[in-house]
Amino acid sequence: MQAEQKQGFGNMGEKMMHRRHRRRLPAGVLAAGIALGIAGCGQTVPTADMTQQTEQVGDVVEDTQTEVHFPEEETEEIVEPVVQTVTISATGDCTLGITQTHGYEGSFDEYYDRYGEEYFFEDVREVFAEDDFTIVNLECVLTTETERVEKTWNLKGRPEYVNIMTSSSVEGCSLGNNHTYDYGQKSHDDTEAVLNDAGIVFGFNGHTGIYTTEEGVRIGVVSANLLSEAEEYENYIQDGIASLREQEVDIILVCCHWGIELDHFPTEYQTTMAHRIVDWGADLVIGNHPHVPQGIEVYNGKVICYSLGNFCFGGNRNPKQKETMIYQQTFTFVDGQMQPQVDASIIPCMVSSVSDHNDFQPTIVEGDKKQAIIDDINAYSEPYSAIRFDAEGVMHIPEEQTEY
Repeated sequence: MQAEQKQGFGNMGEKMMHRRHRRRLPAGVLAAGIALGIAGCGQTVPTADMTQQTEQVGDVVEDTQTEVHFPEEETEEIVEPVVQTVTISATGDCTLGITQTHGYEGSFDEYYDRYGEEYFFEDVREVFAEDDFTIVNLECVLTTETERVEKTWNLKGRPEYVNIMTSSSVEGCSLGNNHTYDYGQKSHDDTEAVLNDAGIVFGFNGHTGIYTTEEGVRIGVVSANLLSEAEEYENYIQDGIASLREQEVDIILVCCHWGIELDHFPTEYQTTMAHRIVDWGADLVIGNHPHVPQGIEVYNGKVICYSLGNFCFGGNRNPKQKETMIYQQTFTFVDGQMQPQVDASIIPCMVSSVSDHNDFQPTIVEGDKKQAIIDDINAYSEPYSAIRFDAEGVMHIPEEQTEY
């Protein structure tokens, strides 16, 4: 349309130039006419000087006419909105190490020594690489400390196991769980130092992490262990959310350690607390600790994953339930404003690529096993959520839940 308008204006300009030539040609005649008119009134016949003056008048007329300018047509500039999308992947418990009861043979340590750091996330690496941010629950310490805290299970990995995450595009983790001090305060400090050196952001109690995507979208992480249901740890979450909002973070992820082990349904405390966390300003709530998947809920336009189960779990050589999943959500921003629609899905997985033991390699499943996991998540979600996942794992939300 603009091109057409410019072409039309060019024709108009050409026509105006023709008009200017028609004005210029009579200029001398006009001068003579003026002289004749004067003579006809009984005045003196114009002399050569007068004729020259008249011609000068004609020149002035011609010059004045050639200085006429026709302004270009003004067009309103159309500013396209800036649209950005950010895809986040979240997994369940990752114990990159062993318990104190494990020997070497068949352990996570042996698999690392035999196959290297890229082995463990080999089947899901492409998923993690294609998203904008991947976060796991790191349920162990990464340390060389040997003096453990007295408890049933102590989970520990070597400091270099952080490379399992960095080599597979894992950018963040939560540390708010019940194994962050398994080998004392020093083991926790070592873990934080290892993560910082590797550039992996993390949340832990009063510490919040911020990750900035290549497009400049800022993702904040808050994490706390809520197993004790203590107000102190709830405050860590509320204060962390407020702090991230003050820092103008675009997306806030809250990771909670809660619930009952091996139970597929959240407790009343989990659901009540999850709603409070959303009301405080969380954009996504990610739960862990039960070691099995629980349901998913949409509350006030925000998703709550009550438990994502185990994922890369070196703490159990052969867990009874190996079903797990990767949760993915894409957030859309228009001119910097987060849009209200929920674009989410699950990727059904097994914690092991084999069924008779744990080889510590989470594997994406297809066919009947994929559908069985999707059916389970729908069943676990049904008591408190009307959302459903289709055969491809895509979340569908009833229309009445999309209006906020």
